[in-house]
Amino acid sequence: MRGDIDFLFRVAAGQRFLVSRAQVNGAGFDDKYLNYQVACQRWVRVHDGVYQIDRRPLDWEAKLMAAVLACGPNALASHRAAMVLWGLDGIRSGPVEVTVPYSSLPIPEGVIVHRTRRSRTPDVTGGIPVTTVERTLLDCSALLSRLLIGKALDAAIRKNLTTVDRVYDLLVAKGGRGVRGTKTLRWVLRERIHETTTGSGAEFELLYHMQMAFLPRPELQYPLWPANGRRVPDFYWPARGKAVEVDGVEAHASAHRLDDDLKRQNELMDLGIEIRRFSAREVRRNPAGVVQQISQFLAG
Repeated sequence: MRGDIDFLFRVAAGQRFLVSRAQVNGAGFDDKYLNYQVACQRWVRVHDGVYQIDRRPLDWEAKLMAAVLACGPNALASHRAAMVLWGLDGIRSGPVEVTVPYSSLPIPEGVIVHRTRRSRTPDVTGGIPVTTVERTLLDCSALLSRLLIGKALDAAIRKNLTTVDRVYDLLVAKGGRGVRGTKTLRWVLRERIHETTTGSGAEFELLYHMQMAFLPRPELQYPLWPANGRRVPDFYWPARGKAVEVDGVEAHASAHRLDDDLKRQNELMDLGIEIRRFSAREVRRNPAGVVQQISQFLAG
C-alpha cells in the first residue's frame, strides 16, 4: 500500500511536527519506512512510538504534545501542565504532566503520569488534548495553595473559559470523598465574595490578602464618571471615598501610558477620591506590608 505523505504531514503540522507510530501506519507507511527515516536522521525518536519529523528544538508545548502521544489515544495533558496550557494565573511554568486511564502502560521518560479509573471529558487547546478548565482546577487544587487556585479560577472566569456554576457542577459530579483537591476548591468557591472578577492576577492576590486580613470589602469594577468619561478603579470603597490601584509591570512602559495613567488619577482626585497605588511586584513580594498600608489608609 502506498503511503499518503501529504496526509501524514498535515497531521504532524497540527501536532507540532510530531507523529505517533499508529499515525504513521494509519497513513499507509510500515515500520520499515519509519525506521529508515530515523536511520537517515530525517526523523527524531522522542519517545517510544513518537517521532519528530523535523529537526527544530522541542519547546515545552512540543514536549507536552509528545508525552500525550506517547501515553496513548486517551491521554490528556493535565494538572499543572493543563493550567499553564490554558493560560491561567497562578503559575507560569509546569512539568510535563498527563493523565491516562489506569490500564495504560507507557510511562515516558521525564513525564509525570497520573492514572485514573474515572472518566475525564477531553478538551483541546493549542492543538493539545487537555483536561477541561474545570477539571484542571480540581486537579491542581490537590497540588497548589488556595491563593494560587483562587487566582487561576479568577483568570478562567475573566477569560470566559468557565463560570462559577460550571465549576460547582464539576465538584458535584466529580468531587467528593476520596477525590484530592475537593476541599481546597470548595473553600475557594465558598470564599469567593465578588461576582465580578479582578483585572489581573496581582489584583486578585491583593484582594485575597485583604480578605484574609478582614479589611472592609471593596467594590470591583465600580464605574465612576468624571467630566472626560467613565473610569473604573481597581478597588473602591464608596462610603470612604477611597480607591486603590495596582500597577502591572507594563503600567509605565511608555510616555503615552504614563500620561494616560496620570490623567486617570487626576480625574478621580477631581471627584474627591483619595487614591493609593501599589505595584504588582510589591503586592507579590510584600503583601502583608501592602495590606497594612491599605488598612491605615482606610482608617484615616
